[in-house]
Amino acid sequence: MARRSYILRIASTPTCYLWTGIGDLETPPDKVDPLGARWLGSGGILTIPALKSIINGVAERVEFVLSGVTAETLRLARSDLPTIRMAECRIGYVEFDEAWQLVGAIRWEWIGLADALRVQSRSGAESRNRTISLMVGSADTFRANPNFTYWTDASQRIRSADDAFCDHVAAISYSVTRRFGPR
Repeated sequence: MARRSYILRIASTPTCYLWTGIGDLETPPDKVDPLGARWLGSGGILTIPALKSIINGVAERVEFVLSGVTAETLRLARSDLPTIRMAECRIGYVEFDEAWQLVGAIRWEWIGLADALRVQSRSGAESRNRTISLMVGSADTFRANPNFTYWTDASQRIRSADDAFCDHVAAISYSVTRRFGPR
């Protein structure tokens, strides 16, 4: 039975390595880290959202959240703040065997660019909550670039004038079979 843990690599200065396990994780060299890497364990606290592939150039924005961090981790995040913007972020996973030994290499699944890092520390009546949030886009996701939300021929022609991918969408409705292909 294989056991899977996810990893997050942020190419800030210095490079940040996090994994969803406990303690440090040493990984062997690969194409991304030729010397190997030591990943800081974040336990089950690291939130990794569902990731999608880019379609028709419409980029995806995701947010990674690490809560319950120590004061020292919060201080380090604040000191690295200037190096985060536009840093490459990679999501991948590693697998372990029954004895929790690494099996195979890191499998990279997603690459994005960091937009912003938010660091928060809130004090309550009896506790303190420290949170680090990282916003990442899979491509150019700035506010000036609108997301197309409709799969219509008109929307597709705006993206690509000669693309007939959505040419027959207007003729589709519930319980109707439409033959696609040349007219």
